[in-house]
Amino acid sequence: MMIEKQYKIAVIQLKAVQGDPNANLTRAEHFLRKAAECGARLACLPELFYTGYHLDSETFQKLAEPADGHLVQSLSKLAKELGIYIIGGYPESTDLPGRLYNSAIFISDQGEVIGNMRKVYAWGQEKLKFREGDAFPVYDTPLGKIGLMICYDVEFPEPARIMALKGAQLIVVPAVWSIPAERRWHVDLAGNALFNVLYIAGSNPVGDNACGCSKVVSPYGEVIAEASKDEEEIVFAQIDLDDILTARSKLPYFNDFKEDTFSMDALRRY
Repeated sequence: MMIEKQYKIAVIQLKAVQGDPNANLTRAEHFLRKAAECGARLACLPELFYTGYHLDSETFQKLAEPADGHLVQSLSKLAKELGIYIIGGYPESTDLPGRLYNSAIFISDQGEVIGNMRKVYAWGQEKLKFREGDAFPVYDTPLGKIGLMICYDVEFPEPARIMALKGAQLIVVPAVWSIPAERRWHVDLAGNALFNVLYIAGSNPVGDNACGCSKVVSPYGEVIAEASKDEEEIVFAQIDLDDILTARSKLPYFNDFKEDTFSMDALRRY
């Protein structure tokens, strides 16, 4: 598999219409087309962008779709048409009625599903609406090794470290992050990028008490692109996988890392 070591990533910041998947898909398509026109190879949408985040359990039950449902089929068709990789969040239904996951789908530029990540750490009332996932996946793609986690997952140091030890070069974080917690958004993304010497991209909505500030952080923990706090927009950043090796030569965290300070069984379990 040929690896594209340099490419443009688009982090999409939009305002979800609560409870209206069709409106949200239409809006997402607008931004995805714009991202592709600007040369992005990978585009990320926020957590639960498809339905909105602020819904009750009954509404999520009604609007949830399987991992091969209308949303995924629509995004797959669009990804193939535009030649762009897409990551986006949605409520995932399962074969067991009533069991839902807060998930993010990852689709290739050929329209194929690369993976489906289920949020592991449910925040607050999410525990009453969604079952928690049990994996921090890293996907081997032509854009490098890409990990996914969702919102609250980034508040813990272990998920990013697990993915880094699995070889992740870029971690993408669809989120719905609130205004009161804005400082943690900045600290968590920068800290996880720096401690693991890799790229992190976080996609957050605006409106409905979300703090915006979607961004891309470098392996040095430096913000290289950041959106506003309150406007719908796309932020672009250039990813250079060779910069990770350069950064790790200057910041030898993994050369010096002592495996016995960490449960390596976690890599197999998650």
